[in-house]
Amino acid sequence: MNVNPKTGLVLVLVGTLLIATAASSGEFKPRKPAIKPTEASIAPGFSRHLVEVKFVDELDIGLSGEGVPYDRADQVLKLRGADVVQSITAAGGEWARTSATAEDMVDFLVARAERRLSRDIADLNNYFVLTVPEGIVTEDWIDQLNSLPEVEVALAMPLAPPLPVPDNYQPLQGYLNDAPDGIGAASAWSTYSGAGGNGSGCFGTKICDFEYSWNLDHNDIMASYSELIPTGYTPVDPYTDDNHGTAVLGVMTSFNDALGTTGASYGGTAWAAPTNFATYGWQIGTALLHVLPKVYWQPGAVFLIEQQFPGPNYTGLEPYPDDGLIPVEWWQSWYEAIVTCVGNGVTVVECAGNGREDLDDAIYGTGNGGHWPFLSANNSGAIIVGAGAAPAAFGGTDTPRSRMWFSNYGSRVDLQGWGERVMTTGYGNYYSGDGKNYWYEDGFSGTSSAAPIVASSAAILQSVYKEQGGCQPSDIGTALSPSEVLSILETTGTPQQAGTYPTSQNIGPLPNLVTAIAALPSQGCCVIRGDVDHSGALPIDIADLVYLVDFMFNSGPEPECFDEGDVDASGVEPIDIADLVYLVDYMFNEGPTPPPCP
Repeated sequence: MNVNPKTGLVLVLVGTLLIATAASSGEFKPRKPAIKPTEASIAPGFSRHLVEVKFVDELDIGLSGEGVPYDRADQVLKLRGADVVQSITAAGGEWARTSATAEDMVDFLVARAERRLSRDIADLNNYFVLTVPEGIVTEDWIDQLNSLPEVEVALAMPLAPPLPVPDNYQPLQGYLNDAPDGIGAASAWSTYSGAGGNGSGCFGTKICDFEYSWNLDHNDIMASYSELIPTGYTPVDPYTDDNHGTAVLGVMTSFNDALGTTGASYGGTAWAAPTNFATYGWQIGTALLHVLPKVYWQPGAVFLIEQQFPGPNYTGLEPYPDDGLIPVEWWQSWYEAIVTCVGNGVTVVECAGNGREDLDDAIYGTGNGGHWPFLSANNSGAIIVGAGAAPAAFGGTDTPRSRMWFSNYGSRVDLQGWGERVMTTGYGNYYSGDGKNYWYEDGFSGTSSAAPIVASSAAILQSVYKEQGGCQPSDIGTALSPSEVLSILETTGTPQQAGTYPTSQNIGPLPNLVTAIAALPSQGCCVIRGDVDHSGALPIDIADLVYLVDFMFNSGPEPECFDEGDVDASGVEPIDIADLVYLVDYMFNEGPTPPPCP
């Protein structure tokens, strides 16, 4: 677009004025840097050969051609810092960026999430992974790095924990039924057939499962999934067992073909993203940031994190090796990646974990470098899912929707799904004939089975909502925000019940899609394109221009309605300089009137 000189002058003047007079109300909630350990120790469940190193946010750290971190501004990492980094490298330490996504894209996504959430997020480009060779005392290297002011924190990376093995029970997909037993998926299919009730709305709600591996050749899911792997990375399943991932996919998107199982959101667009890699180990943040650029511009995606993390009470010992496993956002860099995904419109669903932990316990407000994600003030925006008992009619072992004995619980747990008796693909405990591509399981369990039930509910809710909005070009402007998805599912769900454990041990309600869909807000937020401050009144005036410049240059609030901020009607996010130029041209140069709302 050619910019009239008069237009350009107005842009400069308005932009300069706003940047110079930024209102304090536009400030972000500050981020608390990690607290370094005084002395390194490596707990059970953490690696002796992989260290995550976070340089402070104020630095612009690159990786040299020799593979050594350096300060691009050449201000620090010169004297002692450079000596430590160089000596570690000379002793065989190998460095890599944690993110496999281009740095400028990471910067864009982080800034976009900060603007939308009004909170600071860590510079995700300043996370690196250091590979420690045999013969090195890893704690010594960690202590050397933590002694540097340029390093925010260095920590031994977590090892990928084993996945829980499900029991064997009866083959019923009762979780698809109406409340109070199930989530009402089957009703959504029939009531909203052709209108997104199976996840197919607006060309398919994107659902991505993050874990170790899957059997993508299974007859009930083959060809329905794309595996998303960063360039140059080699996925490695540390337990060489693809049944868990296969079972999760079956719950969500196995085919609706009157054979085998039917996924609750079988019409969605399904992806699989491995989280464990050769060389770099367990890297959930790497996987999240690899997939996010593929969906941020098309709101409504659902990311399911099917992993759990070794918390402060974890020992890994029998007879309960899952004890102490908690949600993965306990690891700070992954928390920051999750917040970035949420801030870019992705609904993140996260297993609460099978560790029998009270996430409100005081231990989750101490230690961990000052990173306490389960406190309400630090909520990442992800939906955390606990495990509830199945109904007695389907073989449930306790009062329906009561907390199962292994499920983590607490105020931070938002929703529940069936934690037992889930019929799905994989494992072969129900049917094992004709080879593993035809295996079925009748006892998939744990928060592992609960979370995909909730993820499917979120996908169907988004799908129906987007269809009701008419599927705008590029699917922009019609998706629910992650917080809206949670609020609707939470307030309309079937309440938790007391069983062996009281409701005070909170795992949240079971989604009820019948009532959730009925509670969807009405569509059509756009009143006047160019009415950026959403006043709903003509004329488009200087207040709209100030609002747009404040948003673009001063971290001000995003336009409430995308179509109103999409002044040039391009239908392509983000709202950008072309929209600002169009508005200025209209207001000061007798340019064309912004097109009508869709």
